[in-house]
Amino acid sequence: MKKTLIHSLTFPPDTISTGMIVSKIAKEMNNTQSNIEILASSPQYNLKNSAEFSKIKSKIFTTTVEDIPVNYVLSNPREFSNTARFFQWIRFNYHSIKFIYKNKNKYDNILIFSYPPTMNLVCIFTSKILKINTIYSLWELYPEIAEKIEEAPNLILRKSFKLLDNLALNSVQKVVVNSDELKKYLITSRKISENKINTILHFSPHNQSISLPDLSSKKLFYAGNIGKPQNLQSFIEYFQSKFPNEWSFDIFGAGEEFKNIHSQNYQNINLNSYIEREQLDKTTSQIPFALVSLDYEITMEGFPGKTFDYLNMNKILINFSNPESAVSKLITKFDLGFNIDKNDDQTFEKFIKDIGSIELLEQKINNIQKYVKNYSNKEVVGKLYLSLISTSSR
Repeated sequence: MKKTLIHSLTFPPDTISTGMIVSKIAKEMNNTQSNIEILASSPQYNLKNSAEFSKIKSKIFTTTVEDIPVNYVLSNPREFSNTARFFQWIRFNYHSIKFIYKNKNKYDNILIFSYPPTMNLVCIFTSKILKINTIYSLWELYPEIAEKIEEAPNLILRKSFKLLDNLALNSVQKVVVNSDELKKYLITSRKISENKINTILHFSPHNQSISLPDLSSKKLFYAGNIGKPQNLQSFIEYFQSKFPNEWSFDIFGAGEEFKNIHSQNYQNINLNSYIEREQLDKTTSQIPFALVSLDYEITMEGFPGKTFDYLNMNKILINFSNPESAVSKLITKFDLGFNIDKNDDQTFEKFIKDIGSIELLEQKINNIQKYVKNYSNKEVVGKLYLSLISTSSR
């Protein structure tokens, strides 16, 4: 029986959440069909867990993680300049394609997790050249995000990358997205066939918290990346001007905008460096509200992964983004918290009024727990991905 290869940029021991999510999906799938193999990068983000890779001379290091063979493409730490990142992307794709070509007869399915779409070259190679059943799980549209927040690379590179990504989307057998809004956009704007696109929601890779917060507390927190897509600065200014003085806001994170925020003095706002999930869970155990922040220009192009971590921690969401964003619509659909539109004061007034009702907040906590149980967990998501695998390898 041939194998299913799961290809991902990140994977444990790198503790970035995207890689941890992929590892949970892989384990769930392997529990059923026992023929999963992984191809991923060595740690690029959390380097404290990468000591074992520093002494390896070859470009591919193969080991076993939780009974699953894992092949690591040896990579340098993540680069932050656009030029360096481009060449890092080229090297990773080159060595991935080389490995897959050498082992092409072992696989009849390749499941590619791409966030942002960094593996489009591999998708084209496996589906068009090798004719292997390829499933492309696309978690955000980087060209559109870069365009909306006016982030490099330049226009020519963005257009080239979008054309390349569209070729990948049209070439593969199946596409997976994390919201119906993104699915609709791919159909209408990218002209991808509706029949090949599947929506599978995300989940938190961590154990669900057992503690419940103090619903009378006037505290909220944010944990995660502090970059341009999050536009946390916009919420900080809104918090300072709108929220009553009794409120406090704790920030835990890192990113390109961290220094800018750190250099300023704010009332009732505490800025902290990134901490591990277990410590974050303990530190924020009594805080009832967690912030989802997304630049107002972004709607369906990106979905903040931290949303699912918050729900797993039994936190009521305060969402500060465009009301047309995918995360806004998820919160409304399942009643998981509050959407605040910076251009509509009535949304904030309703929020202040509603939090006065403990009964209403308890209902939202109940909704959150039902949502995690029925939709957002590794068992449900693993089965959905398994259903996309061709029957020959099951």
